Amino acid sequence: MSLLTRSNDYKHWRSTAFSSSWLLYAGYYLCRENLSTVLSLPSASSGQNPLAKLLFIFAFAYVFGHIVSGTAADLRGPRHVALIGGIVSAAATTAMIFTHNLHNLLLLQLLNGFGQGLGFPALARMLATWFTRQERPSVLAWWSASYSLGGSLAASVTLWCLTPHLLSVWGWRHCFALPPLLLSLISLYFYFSTRDTPESVGLEPLGMTDPIEEQEASGVLSGWWIVLSNPNIRTISAMYFFLKMTRYALLFWLPLYLVQTSHLSNNRATSVGNLFELLGFAGALIAVHFSTRYYNSRRYPVATMLLFGLGFLSLLQPLISNIGWWASAVSICVMGLLVYAVDALMVSVAVLETVPLACSGRAIAAVNGAGSIGQMFSPLLVTWFAQRYGWENIFNLFLITFMVAAAIVAPRWNDVPRETPLPQPVLT
Repeated sequence: MSLLTRSNDYKHWRSTAFSSSWLLYAGYYLCRENLSTVLSLPSASSGQNPLAKLLFIFAFAYVFGHIVSGTAADLRGPRHVALIGGIVSAAATTAMIFTHNLHNLLLLQLLNGFGQGLGFPALARMLATWFTRQERPSVLAWWSASYSLGGSLAASVTLWCLTPHLLSVWGWRHCFALPPLLLSLISLYFYFSTRDTPESVGLEPLGMTDPIEEQEASGVLSGWWIVLSNPNIRTISAMYFFLKMTRYALLFWLPLYLVQTSHLSNNRATSVGNLFELLGFAGALIAVHFSTRYYNSRRYPVATMLLFGLGFLSLLQPLISNIGWWASAVSICVMGLLVYAVDALMVSVAVLETVPLACSGRAIAAVNGAGSIGQMFSPLLVTWFAQRYGWENIFNLFLITFMVAAAIVAPRWNDVPRETPLPQPVLT
């Protein structure tokens, strides 16, 4: 194989790994918020209690899916895992057309959450395999748009399904028909367009690794032990428990907060709430740039400052909401930018810098799984707090969670990234 041919092969498979995994994870969101959108829009108050239960059961299964996904992606490869997750989630969402019983919906949400949980660890493992450690920070920052901008686009598709058009006879059923079809097609495209590793297409692996360390990390139990015994993984996991709890509280309850406090219509409140995800990837790019350029690739200082900034913004939110809905919209945009900046910087970049490649899927699963436990309790905590203290005080709760998250990572301000052998040059 000539040098030019080899270079073109690397370029093709690496660009496909990025674009296809980006598209697939954005596609996962097509089947993530359908039920909550349908339950919330007609009547916010009537949908509140069953929605909290449905979100809880979804997050419970999501955690279990992460454990399976991280282990299988490390040991067997990410393509099959991500494909199965997309198909399972699409099937469970489609089945919601045929039932209105809460018990059946809970079972389908359980299955949907498990399928959704298979996605992130597998796709993160693929990116870790196809890009060197030096490339990953910027690659992962751009890729984070799959769950910030992608989530916003998916919500727009769901809302479009609720508007009158040629097939209006289907009504709300569009939310459980078109998005799952799109996710199924995207999952198949991802599977057939990508490969698990460079070796699977006759190319050399990217970068040098310690063979003894990688061998130990490739074991099922030994790999999990390396992940769970790592102090950085434990710190990031604890921080992410509170950050993801708050992120999903904002994602799912911002429209209801705006209706209750600013008296916006349901449609306008949903549109303003969707701004939370819109600029998230820009925050990730800024955070990665600052931590690399000004803090010698130390991620903790930037994460700490961003979390304290989020706490300060939460403190000001009640005053901002009194100015007008447009001020709340600007504040929500900034808050989303900061939240997704911390998310991408710590949960993707910092985690993959902390562990060997052979257990990278499990490391992502451990951290995101811990965050998803926070996500699991988020709807219950929010509804309890709102009923006890009122929706106008809900940002006081977020102030507390952001401050706790900041206090967890602040002691590691001076920690430096884990040292690894320098990678071999990549042909691009």
